[in-house]
Amino acid sequence: MSDDFMIESMPLYTNLDRVTKGLAALGIGPTDPILPEQLFPFDQWHYHGTEAIRTAAEQLGIASTSRVLDLGSGVGGPARFLAYTTGCHVTALELQPKLHAIGVNLTQRCGLDERITHLCGDALSHPLPDGAFDAVVSWLAIHHIPERPRLCARLTRSLRSGGGCYIEDLCMRAPFAAENLPHVRDVIFGTSLTSIDEYVGDLRSAGFDSITATDMTNDWASFVVARLAAWRENHTSFAAINGEASYAALDIFYAVMVRLFESGSLGGVRLVAHVP
Repeated sequence: MSDDFMIESMPLYTNLDRVTKGLAALGIGPTDPILPEQLFPFDQWHYHGTEAIRTAAEQLGIASTSRVLDLGSGVGGPARFLAYTTGCHVTALELQPKLHAIGVNLTQRCGLDERITHLCGDALSHPLPDGAFDAVVSWLAIHHIPERPRLCARLTRSLRSGGGCYIEDLCMRAPFAAENLPHVRDVIFGTSLTSIDEYVGDLRSAGFDSITATDMTNDWASFVVARLAAWRENHTSFAAINGEASYAALDIFYAVMVRLFESGSLGGVRLVAHVP
């Protein structure tokens, strides 16, 4: 079984028509133009939504002249928010063809296709020109990718001198109990979960410096608990629009995230680093 098939089977990445159905509930048809802000409730699949993207833009000084690589861009939510709010150009690299196709469609309908270039490819092999970017950003994607040291080295080369990297990702605080390993493998696809220190070490070995690591575990653990409670309270209205199968898949994902954080083994980290 290939990795790309396995990641597509994650509950988060099934029933992808939920974006279209959510827009339809607002009266927006499948080919209608969309205001970017109309998408924000549907296309931000990381913690704290657009607030986290604003933080990245501030930390890295992203502006209208910036060229940004969004690694593991999903359906393009962060890329669109950055392009829309700062005027920067974003290269959005996503492995999964279905997510990539949705991202392309939504970006075109938002009128942001001149500021965002969507690419479908593997972050470990897709061509990344040396010094092409002022910033690299990534939300909850790198733990899916094997060979993280090699990935970090590629990111270093892709940045201009003085460029910065902003990563929010999952990490491991302690070994997972045997009963949780299937969830790590099949529900969150945790291919490269390590300690924060190991993560920092990979960035440093790749040539990054001025590395700041912020442990987000307590914040994100509270977030996923609140998300699951709100999700279950909203069961009837979500299922009425998207169907019970879509609700059930995300319920599994959200519940597993709570379980893994509460186990004490799963953690979260925000990493900001620069190249000399």
